[in-house]
Amino acid sequence: MRPVLHRRTFGLGLTALLATPTIGRATGLPDLMDRPPPELEELKWHPPLREAIQALINAHGHYSDTYNGNAPPYVVMDWNNTAIVGDVQQTLFVFMLEHFCFLMPAQKFRKLIHVHASTHPLPAPFANMAGQPVTFPDLVTDIVEDYSALAARYGHMPHPIAREELQDNPAMLAFRARMAFCHQAVAALHGPDAAQQWMIRLVAEQTQTDVIALSRAANEWCLGASITNQKWVCPSSRPGKAGPVQADMTQMLRLTPEMGNLLQILQEHGIDPIICSSALEDLVALFATSAEYGYNLRHEHVFGARLVEHKGVMEPTEAPHYPFPAGAGKTELIRVHFEQKRKQPPLMIFAGESSSADLLRSFPDTSLCCLINRKQSDDMEVFLREAAKPTGASTPRRLYLQGRDENTGEWRPHATSLLLGSTTPTLPT
Repeated sequence: MRPVLHRRTFGLGLTALLATPTIGRATGLPDLMDRPPPELEELKWHPPLREAIQALINAHGHYSDTYNGNAPPYVVMDWNNTAIVGDVQQTLFVFMLEHFCFLMPAQKFRKLIHVHASTHPLPAPFANMAGQPVTFPDLVTDIVEDYSALAARYGHMPHPIAREELQDNPAMLAFRARMAFCHQAVAALHGPDAAQQWMIRLVAEQTQTDVIALSRAANEWCLGASITNQKWVCPSSRPGKAGPVQADMTQMLRLTPEMGNLLQILQEHGIDPIICSSALEDLVALFATSAEYGYNLRHEHVFGARLVEHKGVMEPTEAPHYPFPAGAGKTELIRVHFEQKRKQPPLMIFAGESSSADLLRSFPDTSLCCLINRKQSDDMEVFLREAAKPTGASTPRRLYLQGRDENTGEWRPHATSLLLGSTTPTLPT
């Protein structure tokens, strides 16, 4: 049984978000004709985007003459940096580091974090704080030494361990900085998808119930914390083989009332919202299926990364015969579970994760793609730059930008965004 969530609403008077959705295809036609079709609230949508979304909903939902309840339209959306501002997988990663939420023996942990890498120095800018080169094997050795010291000191204590217990421990500060540095190095060596899989496997040896409880605690903590850039630094007292390193980390997690309202309106029009995210599915479902957070989706419409479970315990192995939901894997999941069965592409795509370029390429007949204006992967930047181009009044637009203010975690009613630490609105270039 999934843990009960603490109540946290959007706080904008959107009481409809907390109501059970009215599934349109169960409503009789006379009832539909008695009331006007529900519409998106204005909130902080970019107005042309909101108008285009509403037009498609009206044209294809069950208030239209062409609606087919046997094969209803569906909309595909990312979770991280789309339905929410921030990343639930990274939020859990940060929480686990700051509270030392690891249960496995040190040698198992070594195998878990080690990836195939040569003994050559890591590429720039991955040097230690003295500017000297760092090799991946030395970095892993230092991390395991920190891990062993922490496990010996705190391994008997219930998890998560209070930050007050850990904050002055040099081994803790070094472990945290090196793990963040390592994650970023894996991304540089093997790409962001490999770094995401590396991060997901860190929940190994924990039960599903424990992982969900940790994620809930991480979400509640980060939703109530300030949005900041932090610098994690190894103390000079723990130089290790690679030397002290440092890493920048962003602390950011906010609910998005515009997306909560959209999910509600889609369902009231008989259009299925589908979440497909590269984050661990249990973490996404914790948010997405909750009426208390304001999203209220069906669990069977949430797709994320899956690990093998044995007797309820997570293993560091991806579920067989199930693609990792990033890049082509994300597209495959949508094709198999929806396009092939409903004989139609997604009506709309909402993309904010860096792993969605293949999804955008693979469904050229999708009428509208909403792209969150944020720094993304090189593959996604191609689409972001295209969406930023002006079009003539008579030219149909497929790609739209939605801006946000990363300093507050709120959307902006513009295509431009304010990046974290900046007060200047920007478009992709």
